[in-house]
Amino acid sequence: MKKMILSGVVLTTLSTFSVPSFAVKDANIISEQDAIKAALAEVGVEVLGIRFDEPDSQWDVFVKSGAKAYEVEVDATSGKIVAAEEESLAEIKAELSGDLSHEGVIGDVDK
Repeated sequence: MKKMILSGVVLTTLSTFSVPSFAVKDANIISEQDAIKAALAEVGVEVLGIRFDEPDSQWDVFVKSGAKAYEVEVDATSGKIVAAEEESLAEIKAELSGDLSHEGVIGDVDK
């Protein structure tokens, strides 16, 4: 009986002061954004930039994977992918700088 009571006290003590819960509570953890960056870097994707396309009510997210770059259009209200297309780095740079706001206008370098 004493052995069972002692085992119960030990288990209760261990669960109260378990290392994982104590470590997470008191540790400095990385931010959500840093976790996303680490995950993208692990699979070789770099976020080049993001902008809000107000006329289309969508987020334009510009990413690079290896030698290829892409614009991924995300609906701002639903979060669904509207389109994803390969673009040149020059066009992405122009779009992010504000020199090119919509595909097909003067300065569009997509072929």
